Amino acid sequence: MLDINTLMVVLAVTTIVSVSGLLAASILNRQVRAIRYWASGLAIFIVGLMLQVSSPPVPLWISAVVITQAYFVLWWGTRCYRNTEERGFLALMLCLLVAQGLVFFLLRDSLRFSIMFHSAIVVVVSAMTVIELWRVPLLQRAVFWVWAVIWTLHALLYLRRFDLYLRDEAYINATDFQMAVSVESLNYLEGIAFIYGFSLMCVVLTTASLQDALRYQANRDPLTNLFNRRALEETAIKVLGLSRRNGRPVALLLMDLDRFKTINDQHGHKTGDQVLIAFAEHLNDHSRVPDLICRFGGEEFLVLLPETSLSEAQGIAERIRTSWQKKTISVENAAVKATVSIGIAELKQHEEESLFDLVERADQALYQAKDQGRNRIKSWSHDYRLARVDGLY
Repeated sequence: MLDINTLMVVLAVTTIVSVSGLLAASILNRQVRAIRYWASGLAIFIVGLMLQVSSPPVPLWISAVVITQAYFVLWWGTRCYRNTEERGFLALMLCLLVAQGLVFFLLRDSLRFSIMFHSAIVVVVSAMTVIELWRVPLLQRAVFWVWAVIWTLHALLYLRRFDLYLRDEAYINATDFQMAVSVESLNYLEGIAFIYGFSLMCVVLTTASLQDALRYQANRDPLTNLFNRRALEETAIKVLGLSRRNGRPVALLLMDLDRFKTINDQHGHKTGDQVLIAFAEHLNDHSRVPDLICRFGGEEFLVLLPETSLSEAQGIAERIRTSWQKKTISVENAAVKATVSIGIAELKQHEEESLFDLVERADQALYQAKDQGRNRIKSWSHDYRLARVDGLY
């Protein structure tokens, strides 16, 4: 049977290698804050193992406190990965440290109950860590299931350990790890595999987070945070295709802020940018969940309305227009008001129209709204003359 102290050292060396890799990854990917906590948690784990190897003379309960605290830091890292929440970390960790430290101190003369308490914490924290990752939106489920398997196996081994010390006479009377070498050696061997698996998954999650961030940036307008044309094209194809299959209406609003150049000339481009941002927020406030909102270019905006008839789109457009003209945008010492003209087009179910065709007809209607005095809405009609519209491609 393997010597427990040897396994502790091997586990510590394994963890040192993993921490080194995670620290390097955290330096290269500073925007993914979770990896810092994962690396810190493993570093704390190393300290706990070294203290455990040093027992005696170091009291064993101190190493148990440190190792258990490492699990809480790993859990917080996963929580931070889910919602980038960092507030309250030090206060929470301090409370957990004091609470579980007090329990371990009170149980210091009972190896059995100390191990049972430690095992219970590992099981609970493992479950919490799995739940945190499950709640991450848009995460590939395959990544989650690998993470869940790693933590579940780890928890099951500690649950078995808890049960053995609870009911098996051979472990109930144990006074040191060597007397329980059969179960402890298995736990340390699994710990080595767990550290490697956990570290690998941390790198995978970091990569996934960066990919999501790049994908998000590629699909968003940097000023207004609305979809850009690329995202519009990709999403609209699915919306229009689904509409044709289901025979459901789709409408499109093409909007242009009136006399926007005058705002830039009189108040400066900074003020103009604030007006664009305010209008983007205004559209978000007046949109529904399935609506696709896009900054189409310059001061032009587009809203694609699934499951919306022409009359319904007219009502939405009118609410956007009337509420916007009442809005005042305060920028430094300036108070700016603006209006918007809106062109509306509806998807023709009997024709194979592309997004470009729909935008072109909405642009013709927008031209009429501009030509007839601005700050109004117009729906496309066969009578409207063709207006030049830049292609999407």
